[in-house]
Amino acid sequence: MVGRRRELGLSRGTAGPVHQDPDQHHHQNQHDQHQHQHHDGHEAVAALESDSSPAPDPDEGSLVSFAALAVEKLVSPARGTRQGALLPGVDAHVVRIWGDGVDVVVRTPRDLTGSAPDTYPAERWAAEHAARHGVPTPRVLADEPEFGEAPLMIVEHVTSIASDRDPWHDLGRLAAALAEVPLDPAAAGASGDDDARVPDALLTRFGPDLPEAWRRHLRYGLDSLVPGDRLLGLGVYTEQQRGPLRAALEQLAVESTGWRHGLVHGDLAPRNLVPRGADDPVLIDWGTARTGPVPWLELDRAHRWSALDGLVGADELRRFADGLGVDLDDALPTLRRLALLHHLDLVRWALERRPDRLAREVEEARRAIARCLR
Repeated sequence: MVGRRRELGLSRGTAGPVHQDPDQHHHQNQHDQHQHQHHDGHEAVAALESDSSPAPDPDEGSLVSFAALAVEKLVSPARGTRQGALLPGVDAHVVRIWGDGVDVVVRTPRDLTGSAPDTYPAERWAAEHAARHGVPTPRVLADEPEFGEAPLMIVEHVTSIASDRDPWHDLGRLAAALAEVPLDPAAAGASGDDDARVPDALLTRFGPDLPEAWRRHLRYGLDSLVPGDRLLGLGVYTEQQRGPLRAALEQLAVESTGWRHGLVHGDLAPRNLVPRGADDPVLIDWGTARTGPVPWLELDRAHRWSALDGLVGADELRRFADGLGVDLDDALPTLRRLALLHHLDLVRWALERRPDRLAREVEEARRAIARCLR
């Protein structure tokens, strides 16, 4: 891939002088999660959550040169020297280019074979739609479905300003603001005005009607919990646990009646929050954006980070819930049921699409059931 990009750069012309700065450390941990169509609810996005260790890039120089060329072609012609540095990224190559009147972040997927052409347009739509309704996000300067042979997106770099604000409380406030962002149900998946239409990539396979898609998602989970379920054979749960699992999902179906559905960021963590001093922080990295129950899916992920993964402290989770305006103690039973749904979904996703992940997802589902099935 890197070799092809070097050739593409030469065929399209060369960028102005670019100075590599290997010591530049970007404050935005752009561990850009590559977005997938969500085949069984949100499990495909969920599968990305544990892929959090950036892989080394084989050729930093060519990646920086490629990014500089993209900036010159799509944002601003180079008239002087620009600097570039490779930043952390999991499923994307992430490069910052600055100087000569620009300061931007360029992202391209690591795996071209797994990148959908609507990945970055959907991410851009989510960020811009949220921004129009008061959620601070970086400005998207360009997205190209095929720059050379790769999709690409360029966003403004947001400079961090030290702040004594509580990031977890701010994240909760942002989750509450996102829950208020209107989505026109009639425009979901519809043709017509691209600005109003919710991109298909933000929807699940259960359809564009968001409340109905959630009901169908839960029905799928319940209908799968039958005596011949393959998850029984894998030891994900026992026959004695099947009844309590069904009861948990049935209760979730009842209590989620009337939930609001809207835009979900999908990765509300301090690494995706850029402090701006006394001003509201900026929310970055919309690569896991999707639609679903709000604010429950945001709270669900933070809860799983805390209760199952030990990545978030109990006090941090509580501050997040406080920012949301949610009583965490009252919400915990529902959050445990959401965690069960999530991990059952994820094993089924691995069975169908990622058998290399199956052993790990089975083990994580067993652990979730042991902790959350009450």
